[in-house]
Amino acid sequence: MELGRFPRKNQARVSDLLARTEGNGETTVPPATPSLPFREGDPAQDARAFRHCLGQYATGVTVITAQVDNDKAGVTANSFSSLSLDPPLILWSISRKSRSFALFERASHFAVNILAADQIELSQGFSGAETDKFAGVAWQPGLGGAPLLDDVVASFECSTEALHDGGDHLIMIGRVRRFAQHERAALLFAQGRYAVAEDHPDLKRDRVAPALDDPAGAQEIPLMNLLFRAHNLTSGHFQQHREAQGLTRAQVRVLIGLYEVPGLDQEQLAARMYLGRRDAEDAVEELFELGCLLRTSDGSLRLSPAGAARREALIARAAQFEADFLSGIPKEQIECGRSFLKQLIQNRQ
Repeated sequence: MELGRFPRKNQARVSDLLARTEGNGETTVPPATPSLPFREGDPAQDARAFRHCLGQYATGVTVITAQVDNDKAGVTANSFSSLSLDPPLILWSISRKSRSFALFERASHFAVNILAADQIELSQGFSGAETDKFAGVAWQPGLGGAPLLDDVVASFECSTEALHDGGDHLIMIGRVRRFAQHERAALLFAQGRYAVAEDHPDLKRDRVAPALDDPAGAQEIPLMNLLFRAHNLTSGHFQQHREAQGLTRAQVRVLIGLYEVPGLDQEQLAARMYLGRRDAEDAVEELFELGCLLRTSDGSLRLSPAGAARREALIARAAQFEADFLSGIPKEQIECGRSFLKQLIQNRQ
């Protein structure tokens, strides 16, 4: 069942609303009208849209591992959560359809490996269908033989405390027997894409904003901070154009990825566009439903004429948006910035 999609309404600022005088003489301002949702519905009728909505909640990324006899298992999960400090308990859940389900259900111990920002490949490897997910992966045995992956942000070695029914998942509660923390940046996952943590620009406003107007002071602002702020600013303003095409971020990434490299399969597409495997799968299925994709005999994907048309419409909107958004900035400065960013990307790919 396809749920209705609605463009977001522009929200009037409170300062622009007409003030209303009550009988007591006090002036009040009526609340702003809530924006309409991009998606809504009954989760029983559209599980995919429900999963997308759940994906709005940002999490870290973990690989849960266990060993029973000589068999090892590892799965990527973001259902990990702390539960109790006294006693020290954590929980996570595994799908009953997982090929590793039987092993985890029997395991006396398991380990939670919290991935670092540069371990996207590990995340994708342990969420795939590979027979030996540990091939080429550096690890050490922990309590109960559960593998501890190298170079993670943190790890928790647990004994299985309790198992609880969780619908199509099994909830596993672990008692933490040993933990380890490393000084590394954590990998995050939100809205179908990998991300990294960065201080929110509003928290730095008092310190940073005045320096933006000062050529000398601006040089002291970290480049990563400026790139982060510029990305969030442009992405937020462009959102209405993407939604006007009825497309999600993941769908847009798939269209762009297949335009740049036609013939990718689903896993290659997820890796290239930094999407979670499930989110790439959903985006591909949705684009097929919209008639935007074609699948060749070898299983690779290409844009259909309708998909190419949607991409072209989005590119046209992007070009107009860019012209409007950058108006007032000298052309030579824009080209200098474009050249710098291209060089940065080429040097680090």
